[in-house]
Amino acid sequence: MPSPRLTQQYHRLLRHYGGQNCETSLQQLADVLVCTRRHMRALLAQMQAAGWIAWQAQPGRGMRSRLAFLKREDDLRAEQAEALLTAGRLEQVLGLLADDRQALTRLLRSRLGQHADRERQILGVPYYRAFPNLDPSKPLRRSEQHLARQIFNGLTVINEEKGEVVGDLAHHWRQISPCEWHFHLRPAVRWHDGRPLGVADICATLARLRAQPLFAHLRAARPLSSRSLAIELAEPDCWLPWLLADVAALILPADHAERADFASQPIGSGPYLVAANNAYRLSLHAFDDYFGFRALLDEVNIWMMPEWDPAALQEDSQPCVMRVQLASQPDAPPGAPPSDMVVEQGGFFALCDSRSPRMRDPALRAWLARIAAPLALAGQMPAEVCRYWIPANGLLPGWHHRPVDDDAPPFAPPPALRLAYYRQQPVYAQLAQAMATCLARHGVALRCEAISHAEWAQGQGEFDLWLGSINFSTRAEYAVPAWLLGTPLLRATLPDAAEPSLADWRARWRRGEAVAAPLSSLLTRQRWLLPLFHGWLQLQGPGRMQGLHLNQLGWFDFKSAWLEPGETT
Repeated sequence: MPSPRLTQQYHRLLRHYGGQNCETSLQQLADVLVCTRRHMRALLAQMQAAGWIAWQAQPGRGMRSRLAFLKREDDLRAEQAEALLTAGRLEQVLGLLADDRQALTRLLRSRLGQHADRERQILGVPYYRAFPNLDPSKPLRRSEQHLARQIFNGLTVINEEKGEVVGDLAHHWRQISPCEWHFHLRPAVRWHDGRPLGVADICATLARLRAQPLFAHLRAARPLSSRSLAIELAEPDCWLPWLLADVAALILPADHAERADFASQPIGSGPYLVAANNAYRLSLHAFDDYFGFRALLDEVNIWMMPEWDPAALQEDSQPCVMRVQLASQPDAPPGAPPSDMVVEQGGFFALCDSRSPRMRDPALRAWLARIAAPLALAGQMPAEVCRYWIPANGLLPGWHHRPVDDDAPPFAPPPALRLAYYRQQPVYAQLAQAMATCLARHGVALRCEAISHAEWAQGQGEFDLWLGSINFSTRAEYAVPAWLLGTPLLRATLPDAAEPSLADWRARWRRGEAVAAPLSSLLTRQRWLLPLFHGWLQLQGPGRMQGLHLNQLGWFDFKSAWLEPGETT
């Protein structure tokens, strides 16, 4: 990209001559730019190489050379913006085109959807926030969980189409005894920085996991050879291969904690590596040395546009925007690109915190469940937000665990309650406000506070209620107990005095008993867990993309999507 100084000098010439082609001399041009003839000759060569001018020099004293301007200021500014956007410097693009909304719209549209660039297949996706944390050793939001699976590998992985656990870094495994499993690793696996992935990296990851409740029974991991390891358990666990496919169990380099920028610039072994990650763009490039099938999309760019009007990106009749959105209307308008839609397995919920003395009163929990019932909340929400939400009677669609309180006695609630939700999720704020409106009618002031996702995920803070959502991307018999028994927020807020205790539920689950529905029913009927809504997950994008299959995280497997030949834009 030409230097800003050269651009400034071109603008001076353009304005001096009014953008009109002219006959002039080298000395006259040097006088305009206040430089020597020699330097002017170099500047003309650079401008001509950039395609800005056509310069026909006429040698000899008194001869007039011809200067033709090939780029207007608007064209030049658009080229600069294009180069800046390619470099991921969206902030400078916004500053450059701040006064030209149409130009900015066209430029952003050119980067969304699919296109080919020098034989490379590239997909651009708009999103409303950045991704400063992609480290699986820390609590991850739903979109970050999906991205982490594109960057890292586990010993095992869940096949989303078949709903079964399959090998990932491990190609085979075998249970040797009730408390010992052996895993055999693929050879020649490399990290994105070129280093080999070894058994030591896997053992370090498993050792770190022992601090988490679901992995506390991992007694030890020891190498058997350079390609095999043994995992010893403190108690039998028939779900161990599934557990090792959890996003928290993705394998990280043994020295990842020593890398200051690992959260935003992680090094993994997956099909995509992080080429750039800042406040304006996350750029993922296909990893050519990936041990599995090489990704079909060469590059995926997620552009952060938190303050941009989404409607401005769809002004023409040929949308090219890949939209990943929640609770969208299923009846797409005529001419809209194809979409894939499913009802989410999970949804919005509220938790009553057992650490709050007032919430230990079952009468208060029953009153809250009645006053802030899904239909009551939906009546306070904007119609466009909840039009296609489904009131939840249980944690999963089809589960009916919500008690009926038609004959509930009168109850005098406390004057105020506190609710927490995590910030950077607009729907949570709207849902919290709807709950506050419902409670205010009964004299209860609901004080809502937006906190960081890290604080929310760990249950940090003194609150009576917690608002959030969950999507289960694997079999309910595994995923629901894993969430209820192992998530730090639920471990902190749910009472352990329930009969049977949560520790008993966990032991029964690990033995293979079907506890998902009974445990969820118990917590819902005791009103510690208040299911609110199920929604629609929609993947809507350009029709020329192939291999798009919506998952329960609201995204799709990047490496399986591709652009059909001859259909580039």
